[in-house]
Amino acid sequence: MKSIYLGFEGRMIKKGAEAELYLIDFFGLPAILKKRVPKPYRAKELDDYIRKARTSHEVTMMFHARTCGVPVPAIYDVDPEEGVIIMEYIPGPTLKELALKGYDVNPLFRLVGLYVGKMHVNNIVHGDLTPANIVVPEAERPFFIDFGLAERTGELEAIGTDVHLILRALESTHYNKVKELFEEFLRGYRKVMGNRVDAVLKKVQEIRRRGRYVEERRAKVY
Repeated sequence: MKSIYLGFEGRMIKKGAEAELYLIDFFGLPAILKKRVPKPYRAKELDDYIRKARTSHEVTMMFHARTCGVPVPAIYDVDPEEGVIIMEYIPGPTLKELALKGYDVNPLFRLVGLYVGKMHVNNIVHGDLTPANIVVPEAERPFFIDFGLAERTGELEAIGTDVHLILRALESTHYNKVKELFEEFLRGYRKVMGNRVDAVLKKVQEIRRRGRYVEERRAKVY
């Protein structure tokens, strides 16, 4: 075990380009400590500012999503100056892992569509919407994680990009069930978005036609 922050000890469970994740004991509760790592190639003042801003922004976006009824880990503590977020630990596989193992994930994709609709109708865009960023605990309610690229916007381009990302992820890892799973996603999505879905899908088609795929700007860190 390694002392990470303010005497908290933990075990690293993932190391990404932007952050390290540790499983810790937070006053008797299992928790995830996410620590944004300094970038030695940046001037220290700039690096401190960026890590502080991104940490605060991620927590804010998680709060907004949670208030809309979207399952996200609870925030236990945050220290923007240190680039640290301590949040609820959600045990369980990712939606990607479940799908690859052959589980019946159709109902889960329907729920994912419902929750994504709740975000979009409230002008919240996840920014990295893939099955790898959705954790499914035993209760089988999908939890959304990694809001580092999220933003508040109602722009159709951003909303369409979110939906495009989930479709692209299906095409790359679940190619034999793309149509089936995406239709389940849309069933849930349409329940919240209603007639707006048609405009979103039109935008997705436009994004795909021009080939302007949103690049993954950082490794998955959760």
